[in-house]
Amino acid sequence: MRKNENIDLQIISTCLFIIATFISLSITYDEKLKSEDKNGFYTKDDALNISFNNRLLFLVAVLISFYVAINNYLKTETNREKYKSGILLISSILTIITSLLVLYVSYLNKKENTLNSSDIQNTLI
Repeated sequence: MRKNENIDLQIISTCLFIIATFISLSITYDEKLKSEDKNGFYTKDDALNISFNNRLLFLVAVLISFYVAINNYLKTETNREKYKSGILLISSILTIITSLLVLYVSYLNKKENTLNSSDIQNTLI
């Protein structure tokens, strides 16, 4: 493994989170416009597809962060560092579980063709 690989992966993961956040913001603003009886950016189907794909993007970013957490845990040498890295690793696992649950709800909404607050809110941020 290259010396800076973890840092490069963290940069990629952070960029993915930022992109996904902007996508979520656009979906939220679209819903705000529609609630004010104005024209939104997306059709309902487009919003559902974008939301679902955005959840996939979040999952990819979370998985990259998990990979970095594993690498950091395996590289630690002292017990204190292992302890702190272990906590971060557990946090990454919980974030993966959360991301999968949010993705599943988005899948259900897409399947049922319903757009609701679970597609608009960003529970992972």
